[in-house]
Amino acid sequence: MKKCILSAIIAALMIGAAGCGEKASDSVNVEIPEQKVDPAVEEQLWEEINKNMEDYDKEQMQEGYLDYSMRLFAGSVEEGTNSMISPVSVMMALDMAAAGANGETQEQITDLFCEGASQEQVEHFCRDLLDRYESSQDVELHLANSIWIRDTAANQMKEDYLVRTDRIFDAEAVIAPFDQTTVDAVNQWCDDNTDGMIDHLLDEIDPYAQLILMNATALDAPWADPYEDHQVREDTFTNAGGDTEDVKMLNSTEDTYFETEDAVGFMKYYEGYEYAFLAILPDENVTADEYVQSLTGEKYREFWNSRTTAYEVWTKLPEFTYEYELKMNDVLGDMGMIQAFKEDADFTGIAEFLDGNLYIDTVLHKTFIEVGQYRTRAAAVTAVIMEAGCAMPEPVEIKEVYLDRPFVYAIVEVDTGMPLFIGTLQSAQ
Repeated sequence: MKKCILSAIIAALMIGAAGCGEKASDSVNVEIPEQKVDPAVEEQLWEEINKNMEDYDKEQMQEGYLDYSMRLFAGSVEEGTNSMISPVSVMMALDMAAAGANGETQEQITDLFCEGASQEQVEHFCRDLLDRYESSQDVELHLANSIWIRDTAANQMKEDYLVRTDRIFDAEAVIAPFDQTTVDAVNQWCDDNTDGMIDHLLDEIDPYAQLILMNATALDAPWADPYEDHQVREDTFTNAGGDTEDVKMLNSTEDTYFETEDAVGFMKYYEGYEYAFLAILPDENVTADEYVQSLTGEKYREFWNSRTTAYEVWTKLPEFTYEYELKMNDVLGDMGMIQAFKEDADFTGIAEFLDGNLYIDTVLHKTFIEVGQYRTRAAAVTAVIMEAGCAMPEPVEIKEVYLDRPFVYAIVEVDTGMPLFIGTLQSAQ
């Protein structure tokens, strides 16, 4: 079975409980015709939407994404625990919500990603990321979006919202009764779009829920230079609690080194050299948790810009596997996204109801990672490299980055340094 790193996020937009009357029906017998926008109307709506798409400043948007990623990461980690999030997954799901928001509700969401950017600019950025990530040749990177609509709410959906999310986010729209069959269908969608690595996200759907917006992000990345058998050695890792753990340590020599005032690191490339594993090892007098809490977009950029190939870098990386999940409401609220969680939120661009407003009730996030000898979430790949004898190169200074204690890592786009996933390893077992 093909393996992958993955992330899934779900945002449930709900009719507010206060003053909303009876709960929406969960009956599986309600027959709602399939909601399809007339092709002629769809083209007319898309022409208008596309005409209003705004270009964005690439450097400004990427810096905004880094700032957002570090703030989201710092707010999402649990002290002393292995943690990982996918900033791009969270952004995709929330920006689908923002596509149907107005006023302060929309502004607070878009400001998360790049302060002052318009919704049209953020949408354009998301569309470009989808195109770029899906076009990778050597690393399998897959993003999927979907919109789940309660059958009794289907007639309230705005056609231009369905067209916008379909054309920009490739989001499939599903009408469902929001009963146990829908729970099963949502979990099956997660399973299908994460290659089986996240096969369960929901146990039930709240009776007030009207929409579920979902993103799944999956990555299957072989190392450009897999670890040979002799590079895999029994070793120890000292966890966040100070206890020693027996681990399999992956040993290699890399050529990209990072060093700032309070951390060192290295980068190991995946096949194709478009993406890489970035390791950040804080100084011994700085815990991984302390480093994460001090990590800002500016500090991350300083670390990224310190990279050099002037050294031979001796590295150790423990094999590890874990999963992580959290409810992100408080994290996003602390970042300034407040109005979207209130009952007077403005998501009227999605749908309008006579008995209450749409608002976001819950944002859930779940991730999984496995780093192994041959790839990130391993499938067996072996490379044997034979070199002809040649003149000895000039000796170079050696740097050592041994990840035998808690560290921070990211899976990054090599050209920009933007993280698709970012996490901490506090324990290797």
